[in-house]
Amino acid sequence: MKVAIEQCGGVAVIKPEGPITWANAEEFKAETIESMDKNLGRIIVDASSISYVDSKGLGVLVEISQELGQRGKTLKLCHVNETVRQVIELTGLRPLFEHFEDINSAVRSFL
Repeated sequence: MKVAIEQCGGVAVIKPEGPITWANAEEFKAETIESMDKNLGRIIVDASSISYVDSKGLGVLVEISQELGQRGKTLKLCHVNETVRQVIELTGLRPLFEHFEDINSAVRSFL
């Protein structure tokens, strides 16, 4: 899995490419936690290139959300496709994440 990280001011936009599955979920989590530490918890996951998540991938998103929660932050997701959105909603995990249609809206939410 390739994970691109772009800085938008003091916010890290993390864009994983491909599915988040048992094979790469821990790698994604490690890179996200590292960015979280560097950006005071101001991170956004651009989900536009995430085709799907399996149970491990979903679990990692929950773990990242919980880590941010301990820092007084919320995991912000943008560009979530319908498949991933349905998985999040069907599992009842929607309240763990803030959802945005685009990166600019998500970045502005930190102001």
